[in-house]
Amino acid sequence: MRMRNVMLALLLLPILAPAQPGGGMRDRYFNRYPFEKWQSEGPAAGIHWSYKVLPATLSAHQRQSVRVEMQIDRGEIEARRVPKGGTGELVIFAEFRDSQGRRWRSHELFDLTRIPDGAKAQAILMAQDVFVVPGEYEVSMAICDSRNLEHSFAKVPLRVPPVRKDPLPGAAADLPPVEFVRAIGTPDSWFQPYLRGRLKLPVASKSPVHVDLVMNMTPSQRAQGSLRIFRRNMSVLIPALRIFAGLRLENGSMDITLTDLVRRRTWEQNAVTRGLDWNRMREPFAETNPGIIDAQSLAQKREMLQFFWDKLLERAERPPEPGGKRAMIVLSAPVFLDGQNKVEPATAPKDPNRRVFYVRYRAPPPRMLVQIAPDGTTLPPAPSMPFDELERVVKLLDAKIYSVSTPEEFRKALAAIMSEIGRM
Repeated sequence: MRMRNVMLALLLLPILAPAQPGGGMRDRYFNRYPFEKWQSEGPAAGIHWSYKVLPATLSAHQRQSVRVEMQIDRGEIEARRVPKGGTGELVIFAEFRDSQGRRWRSHELFDLTRIPDGAKAQAILMAQDVFVVPGEYEVSMAICDSRNLEHSFAKVPLRVPPVRKDPLPGAAADLPPVEFVRAIGTPDSWFQPYLRGRLKLPVASKSPVHVDLVMNMTPSQRAQGSLRIFRRNMSVLIPALRIFAGLRLENGSMDITLTDLVRRRTWEQNAVTRGLDWNRMREPFAETNPGIIDAQSLAQKREMLQFFWDKLLERAERPPEPGGKRAMIVLSAPVFLDGQNKVEPATAPKDPNRRVFYVRYRAPPPRMLVQIAPDGTTLPPAPSMPFDELERVVKLLDAKIYSVSTPEEFRKALAAIMSEIGRM
């Protein structure tokens, strides 16, 4: 790539100073610069910029999320170049203040020396996702040139309404009001291990219930080789895995299994009590490359469904403790496989003390795509999702199917599964 074509158009804003307990005020950059003086002085536009705070939406983590965006004009970047050997940076500030006056702060730096000599600078968009609970907030944003303290400042009100017709009205009871989402590399960005908040999801079953949570991480054969589709699936499945692993079983226990159908491998965490141990379970996600399949795995591709069925049946047929019951939650993206051998045995014994749930989570595309027919007319939306191969397998265990493609649909499925387990 030629240096003059370097693109600086989009930088996702990572959190170098995460929110802290007791108001999130421990960001040293807010003491190094006169941020509170700028607040008292009101709006300023010493640096040409634009900004916005997008309305709250429900995220895959089942947390209300808002996005703060600040864009610095191309002309500003060009004018603020730093000569070779010099120093200088733009400091970007974001502060959330709730109705009780508590504050949560974060900053990010853009090193002006990163613009190579001869490169054509572009506008920079900085975006920060923030998890918030319903309430009234005041969002303050600022950008400052470290060399001369020229700055821009703005403050906007933010109202975060409760989830509409919330099937889990108490889930946010123990969450911190504000948590900044870190822009870190995959697979950690999908799990967000630095989040302190935990949803309140109690399940008080009538009988002791052991839950097996089984997640398939294998992409559909139609998507094999597409790292983009694999990552899009994981961006919703791993938050869902984290949420299910956080169920508070007041009269039960949980084991978690990850399955890789191509390589016929599993990873397990048993007797889960405090949620998923990400340090132990991140390995398969970090190593997975859906575009590379070794020769041995290729030879076993016809047995993928059989391997999956064997793992499910092994768990489903384990006897519960005396007086207890078993539940199984299967989590996967839709899986369509070609040329699979018929699974054996093709039936499974009925068990009134067992419940099986299949959550098929289809990640939405980055944008809603409009389909146009050859004659130029707009086609109707795609029909509902057809049966996938895993559904045909779990139906042998009389599984209840939940097909979801949005956080709102997942929330309803989660509430329904919790309710069913609670009645066991």
